[in-house]
Amino acid sequence: MGPPGAPGGPDDRFVTGLIPLQTRLFRYIAGLVPARADAEDLFQKSMLTAWQERGRYQSDRDLFAWLCGIARNHVRHHVRAAYRARAVLDPEVIEQLADRLLEEDDYFQRRQEALTACLDLLPDKSRALVEQVYGAEQAVKDVARQLGAGVEGVYKALQRVRAALHDCVTARLDREGGA
Repeated sequence: MGPPGAPGGPDDRFVTGLIPLQTRLFRYIAGLVPARADAEDLFQKSMLTAWQERGRYQSDRDLFAWLCGIARNHVRHHVRAAYRARAVLDPEVIEQLADRLLEEDDYFQRRQEALTACLDLLPDKSRALVEQVYGAEQAVKDVARQLGAGVEGVYKALQRVRAALHDCVTARLDREGGA
């Protein structure tokens, strides 16, 4: 094994594991603090701390749980400081909320995986419509114009696709015992 900063070394493996967890970590932090600006600051602090402490991370541990521990410490510190400045949330409430959000993250991840699998099962035309409206964030009227269709027709098609995706996700989660 090469030095920590070498390509393929521990730093590369750490970053490779860290990158896909960033959105989940931000969502976790944002669930704990009311202001988005605070969540963004705490996310940045948490990522910086994770990088600085990467040598202490044991690769046989759950990286997301480790990151949440770092984030929780930063949130705790932030809440204490805000509480002294008359914050409304009690630190114990934050602790309970932190535990709950971590539990809900697993469910959210399973739903995301089921949705991804269900999107792959859609007919090409339906998947393309979903990608145009939700992926590219185009207005329905613009998509309708591009397709040469009526706006109401596109809304109806989206309604059918959403219903099919809902049924598919629900069925997958039921099969996995996680609904």
